[in-house]
Amino acid sequence: MKLKAVKWTLAILFLAPCTQAQSIWDTTHLANVKQSIGEPFYATAYQALKEEADQTLDTQPLSVMMKEKTPASGDKHDYMSQARYYWPDPTKPDGLPYINRDGVSNPELNKLDRNRLGVTANRITTLALAWYFSGDEKYARKATELIRVWFLNKATRMNPNLEYAQVTPGHNNDKGRCYGLIDTYSFVEMLDAVALLEQSKSFTAKDSKQLKAWFTRLTDWMLTSQQGKEEATGANNHSVAYDAQIIAFSLYTGNKKQAQRVIDAFPERRIFPQIEPDGRQPHELRRTLAFHYSQYNLTHFIDIMLMAKKLGSNIDNATSTDGRNFYKAMDFLAPYVGKSLVEWPYQQISGWEHSQQNLCKDLYRTATYLNPARKDYLQLYYAHRILEPQDSFNLLYVKATETDHAYAFAAGQLELAMKCADKAKKEEKNAAKRRVIPRSIHKDGSLAMIHPHDWCSGFFAGSLWQMYAYTHNDYWRQSAISWTWPIEESKWHKGTHDLGFMMYDSFGKAYELTGERSYLDVVLQSAQTLITRYSPKVKSIRSWDHNRDKWKYPVIIDNMMNLEMLFRATQLTGDSVYWKVAVNHANTTMKNHFRPDYSSYHVVDYDPETGEVRMKCTHQGNSDDSFWSRGQAWGLYGFAMCYRFTKDPAYLEQSENIADFFLNLPNMPADGVPYWDMKMDIIKDCTPEKINPDVPRDASAAALIASGLYELCTYVSPEKGKQYKTVADKIVSNLHKHYQAAPDTHYGFLLLHSTGHHPGGSEIDVPLNYADYFYLEALARKEALNIK
Repeated sequence: MKLKAVKWTLAILFLAPCTQAQSIWDTTHLANVKQSIGEPFYATAYQALKEEADQTLDTQPLSVMMKEKTPASGDKHDYMSQARYYWPDPTKPDGLPYINRDGVSNPELNKLDRNRLGVTANRITTLALAWYFSGDEKYARKATELIRVWFLNKATRMNPNLEYAQVTPGHNNDKGRCYGLIDTYSFVEMLDAVALLEQSKSFTAKDSKQLKAWFTRLTDWMLTSQQGKEEATGANNHSVAYDAQIIAFSLYTGNKKQAQRVIDAFPERRIFPQIEPDGRQPHELRRTLAFHYSQYNLTHFIDIMLMAKKLGSNIDNATSTDGRNFYKAMDFLAPYVGKSLVEWPYQQISGWEHSQQNLCKDLYRTATYLNPARKDYLQLYYAHRILEPQDSFNLLYVKATETDHAYAFAAGQLELAMKCADKAKKEEKNAAKRRVIPRSIHKDGSLAMIHPHDWCSGFFAGSLWQMYAYTHNDYWRQSAISWTWPIEESKWHKGTHDLGFMMYDSFGKAYELTGERSYLDVVLQSAQTLITRYSPKVKSIRSWDHNRDKWKYPVIIDNMMNLEMLFRATQLTGDSVYWKVAVNHANTTMKNHFRPDYSSYHVVDYDPETGEVRMKCTHQGNSDDSFWSRGQAWGLYGFAMCYRFTKDPAYLEQSENIADFFLNLPNMPADGVPYWDMKMDIIKDCTPEKINPDVPRDASAAALIASGLYELCTYVSPEKGKQYKTVADKIVSNLHKHYQAAPDTHYGFLLLHSTGHHPGGSEIDVPLNYADYFYLEALARKEALNIK
C-alpha cells in the first residue's frame, strides 16, 4: 500500500506544475490531442508545428540588444518600441512630432524590439509545443536557450519594464506610452507553453525560478508605474489586455490572490463600462478598424474568462442591471460573420476577412470552453470558418470529432485522387474515349475512368464540393470547379435518367455553395432534359433504353434519387412542371415498387401505351424477390428527400417503413454495413455477430442508408429519431474505423468494400466514387445534427 501511495504522490507531483500553471490553454484537451496526435485532423497541424520548430532550431536567439536605437534611458536592456500608427509629419522638416494615421502601420517599428519580442515569444511557444507533443528534447533545449537570452542572461536580457514601449517620436521626451503595455500580450500564451516545458530536462528548476522572478518584477512594474496605472484606467481594449496580462503573469508566478482580485473586479471595471446594453463597444467602434478592434477586445475578454474559470469564477455571465454583458457584445458582432464589408455600418479600412476568421475562433472557444449551451456560436463557426489544416489553433483548441478526422483523411486522399486521375485521363486508352472522371478500380488494379455521360460522372466533383462546404477553403473550390465543368455537356444528354446524380450532385452542389448563375443554368437545362424521359401515361421517368427485347418501359428504384433536381428546379424557377413530374414519379414508384413488407423490387417494367405494370424483377440484385441493399437505400433516402420538399406524410411513412424493414433484418451485420444483397440462401442463417466473410458487403449502401437516416431522423418523433440517428452513427463510425482505405493508397478513394453490379461480375469489393460522395454527405449531416 505504501508503494502504491508513493506512486500516486509522484504522479500528482509530476502533473501539478503543468496543471496549475496553465491559464488560457486547457491541460486536459492538450493531453487528449497528444494521445491522438497521429489522427488525420491533428496530424497536419502537428507536422506544420514541427516544421516550424525545426526551422527555428538553427536560428540565432533574439534580444533587446539588437535594436538600432538606444532608449532615452541610455540602457539598451530597456525594451523599446514605436507607436504603430504614428508617422512623420510631412509638413515638418524633421517630421517631428509624429502624427496619427489610425489603422496604418509604420514600418519603422520593425527596427526596434516589438517584432523581435513577438517572434521570440512565438518561437518559444512553438518549440515548447513541439517538445510536448513529440517528446524530442532538442525542441526544449532551443526553447530554453531563447528564454535565457531574452529574459535571463545578464548580457542580453530585457529589463522587466516597458518604460519605452510605443514611443511616439517628438512626444513626451521620447518616453513610452501607457498603450505600450499591450506589446507583451504574446507572453500570455507563451507562459502556457513554458508551463509545459517545466517537465522537460532542459528547462531547469533554476530557469523556472529566475523566469518567475522576472515576471514578478514585470507585474509589479505594470501595477505601480505611471504607465501601468494609466493603462489600468483605460476605457478600451488596452485596459482589458492589461488585466489579462496581470492575471496570466500572476497565475504563472503563483500569486493567485492577485489574479483573483483582478478577476473579481473585472465585470464592474471592464465589462459594464465598455459594452452597451445592445452589445456595442463604443470605444472600439470609433476606430478605422472598428470590427477588428471590437473582435480583438473580445479575444481578451475570452482569455480572461478562461483564466477565471480555472480559479472557479464564471464571470462570462456577469450582467449589469441594464443588461450589459459579454454575450451581448458577441451577439452584436456575430450577425456580420459571413457578410460582406458593405453590410458593416462602421469603418473597417482593411483586414475584414482576417477579422471575420478571428471572430469565428472566438465563437468556437466560447461555445466549447465557456458556454456549451451556445450551439448557435458553433453553427456560425462551422458555417463560416476557413479551415487551414496547418493552423495551430486546431491543436490548441479544436476538439476534433470523428467527422473532422474523416474529412482530414479525405482531404489527403482527394488530393491523391486528383493527381492519379489527371495522369490517367492522359493515357491513350482513356483519352481516346474521353474518360475524364475516376469511378472505381479495375480488376487488373488500374484506375477506372469514365466518360461525362456515365451515371457516376458527377460524384467526384460532388465530393470536392463537399470538401469546400466543410472547409470553406478556396483550394477546394478551385479544385471542384476544375472537375465540374468537364461534364457540362451531359446537360443535353437525353439518353439517361441519371442526370440528377450527374448534374445536381456536381453543378447543383456548386450552385448551392456559390450562388453563381452559370451553375444554375446547367442545372435547369439538365432538369429540362431529364423530363423529356417522362411519360404521362406511365407517370414515371423512363430509366433504361437498353434491353428493349426484355423491357418496354423500365423504371428502377435508383431513379428516386434524380427527383431532387426536379424539385429544386421548380423552387428556383417557379415552373411547376418539374415538381409535378417528380411527385407523379414518386407516387408511381411508391405504388408499384414495394412489397407488403416494404422491401423493394429493383426494376418495374410498364406498358408505355397503357401504363400498366408488365413485370417486376431485378437487374443488380440476387433474384427478382431479393433485397438488393443499395436499392433499399435508394428508396429510404429518396422518399425522405421527397418529404423534405413536399411535406406529404405518405412519403415520410414510406421512408420509415423501408428503414424499419431493412434495419431489422435478422441477418444484418452488426456493423450496419449490409451484404450486397440481404436475401440469399448463403446468408439466411447469418446473425449480426455470425457473418459470412465470403459474401461481399456494400459500403456504398451503408453510406447511403446513414445519410438518409440522418435526414429522416429530423422528421419523425424524437424517440424514433434518436433510434435512427444511433443506427446512422454506428454505421458512419464503422465505415470510418474499418472501411476506409489506408492513407495514400487506392488512387485516393475513401471507402473500400463496395459492390456495384454483382450479377454482372462488375465492381465487386472495390472503391466506388458514389460511396465516397454519400459517405462525406453522411459525415456532414451527422456533424450538423450534433451542433444543433
